[in-house]
Amino acid sequence: MHPSPFIVFWELTRACMLACKHCRAKAIRKRHPKELTTEECFGVIEQLAEFNPKPLLIITGGDPLMREDIAEIIVYASQKGFRAAIAFSGTERATMGKLEELKDAGIARIAVSIDGSDEERHDSFRGVRGTFRMSMQAIENAKKVGIPFQINTTVTRDNIKDLPNIARLCIELEAIMWDVFFVVPTGRAKAEMMPTPQQFEDVLCWLYDLSRRTGLNIKSSAATHLRRIELMRDRGEMPVVSELYWWLLDRTDDLPEGKASQIVAGGHGRSLSTDGIRRSVGITDGRGMLFISHIGEIYPSGFLPLVAGNLRERSVAEIYSNSEIFVNLRDPDRLKGKCGVCEYRKICGGSRARAYAIFGDYLAEEPCCIYVPKTLRT
Repeated sequence: MHPSPFIVFWELTRACMLACKHCRAKAIRKRHPKELTTEECFGVIEQLAEFNPKPLLIITGGDPLMREDIAEIIVYASQKGFRAAIAFSGTERATMGKLEELKDAGIARIAVSIDGSDEERHDSFRGVRGTFRMSMQAIENAKKVGIPFQINTTVTRDNIKDLPNIARLCIELEAIMWDVFFVVPTGRAKAEMMPTPQQFEDVLCWLYDLSRRTGLNIKSSAATHLRRIELMRDRGEMPVVSELYWWLLDRTDDLPEGKASQIVAGGHGRSLSTDGIRRSVGITDGRGMLFISHIGEIYPSGFLPLVAGNLRERSVAEIYSNSEIFVNLRDPDRLKGKCGVCEYRKICGGSRARAYAIFGDYLAEEPCCIYVPKTLRT
């Protein structure tokens, strides 16, 4: 399964001007002295180009705009035939001129984080005043320049009831996608920030309805349960929901109906993207996915802090193909607990990063899933 990675997340730097409460990277203000050089970055791109097909490249950080050579790196990737997207911080660096530079370099999409529907909520989460305003300006700049943009939202217990307002923003701003990330307790993020397992189920079921009714293209990150929910709902089987699900539905029943869409959860391998960036079936931590750190370390994902190797010492292909953790993660039958016997393990498999964060075992069952597999029902 997935002999080549479908998607590569590349942390070009951990430098960032923000102080986000959930930051995986524990970002700092200055660039690390051992960051990959420009020439080394070109070498990484050449290595990734050996995969067939080429993976989708997501450039992230920290804030990749903190690197002066960011456009050079994107140009090189574009010349090698990569589709590349970039996720940067909502700061004064995301100017109109910088976005024009990124577009000319060949970037296919940008991602802007919105974690609260107004300044007070968003700025409190991001740790710097003015971040909401600057993020919204970056979105307006992207629209003027003509770069497709998606909105990323981190779901915590604190902002669950603000999700309908953020969904409204996504629709009003005409985002090409809403990427809803369910917090993983790593880096600065704490376990108490996570929604409960029932809240996971409620929000994911609501996202299914929201996408189907409004046409909003929705992706869940670190919550692969949405793939299970998609298949269940498509065949008329309703998961177990609580009052939160109905509350969320009530808060979005006035949103305009869009073209009925098939949700991009991966359950059926469908894609709604209009900018050439697709998704595939069954992608999760280490399974069709890898993460490259600012100093060349290779991880199954940015939220699973187990180093499989360093590309300064071994090739990316050798690490992805042969390191023990990647070999284990590519085989869903190695999963433990209820994930190991779940009929959805090949398309879902749960968050391996969250399992490691809570249980100290990346093969343990997903701690935030309430579903009971058929083989365990009495």
